[in-house]
Amino acid sequence: MKKRPKLLQSLLKITLFRKPWVFWKALTASWRIYLEEAVPEVEIAHAREVASIPSFGFFLLLICATLLATLGLLSNSPAVIIGAMIVAPLMNPILSMAFAIVTANWKLYKRSMITVFLGVLAVILVSYWISFLMPISVVGSEVVARTSPNLIDLGIAIVAGAAGSFSLTRQSIGSSIAGVAIAVALVPPLCVVGIGLGIGGELAAGIGRLSITNLNVSTGAFLLFMANLAGITFTACLVFLSQSYGSFKKSFQTILIWLLIMGILSGPLSNSLREFLVSNRLSLEMNHMRRDSPEIWKMTQVRYLGVNMKGSTAYVTILVNAPQGLLTDEHLDSTKERFFETVSGMGVNAMDLNIRISPVKIREYQGIIEDD
Repeated sequence: MKKRPKLLQSLLKITLFRKPWVFWKALTASWRIYLEEAVPEVEIAHAREVASIPSFGFFLLLICATLLATLGLLSNSPAVIIGAMIVAPLMNPILSMAFAIVTANWKLYKRSMITVFLGVLAVILVSYWISFLMPISVVGSEVVARTSPNLIDLGIAIVAGAAGSFSLTRQSIGSSIAGVAIAVALVPPLCVVGIGLGIGGELAAGIGRLSITNLNVSTGAFLLFMANLAGITFTACLVFLSQSYGSFKKSFQTILIWLLIMGILSGPLSNSLREFLVSNRLSLEMNHMRRDSPEIWKMTQVRYLGVNMKGSTAYVTILVNAPQGLLTDEHLDSTKERFFETVSGMGVNAMDLNIRISPVKIREYQGIIEDD
């Protein structure tokens, strides 16, 4: 008699817990997390061997991507540049290089490095000749955006390297590597290097902006590419090791070299990040000034705001269009004080402010047409 209550309690518990579980399975169609097995190392090794070979198809696609990216950059067309990112096959030999590091396959590593080097050289030469032959001396925002990389770009490369390498280890997500190529953008920075070398001299950087030298364009863009290359290679090595490919002991020294390269690149990238943050802070302060003194600042137009950090000193250059006599010395002194107070908490101990005012005449026209 004592066993019956326990039996009834057990049946009651099964009924109470089973019905919600049955309901959940019916509602979600037996949804559950699928733990997919990693691709065998032999298969990845074979695929990386093929990707490391500089085939005719590789260079054909790379040249097509270079043509698209260069023309898209010169015409300032983001859509064309994105198309070039999808076509470009440069990501594959870089991932082959990372896989060769963790598996200590130095033959594959050297072959992948040569393929990457030849690909980089081909992109720069093709973009150089296109920009050299075209009568262009003004570059748009798409070119300028790739001349001042910072630590954010390195972070993007690190995430892209993790996503691209992990996609190789799972069959179901292998096609996502095209999206990774769009995110990290390897070919457009190299095309900007060629554009800077091909146009030469000083370039007018967009409407109303100050001119920049071709050396600044080329070095800045090449720094962006190197940050992408180092970030992808280093992170891909870590992801491959985390998926039990290769040996950390055999690849430790080479991984350390790539980590050192990232550390060297972090110096100029961190300074560019400071310039980026200070520039954004000053732009926000100008919006506040426009709101606080609309009678003055609503008649002006800021065409360019640039920041150059040297140590703890910020060199700020602003190009403004305004009616003649509107911005007096008193207004400019007040602007200087507000700017310095705004950025003083960002590690800026001194500021050299250079404001260039282009006088303009404002003419307003208003016409009303009514039907009789």
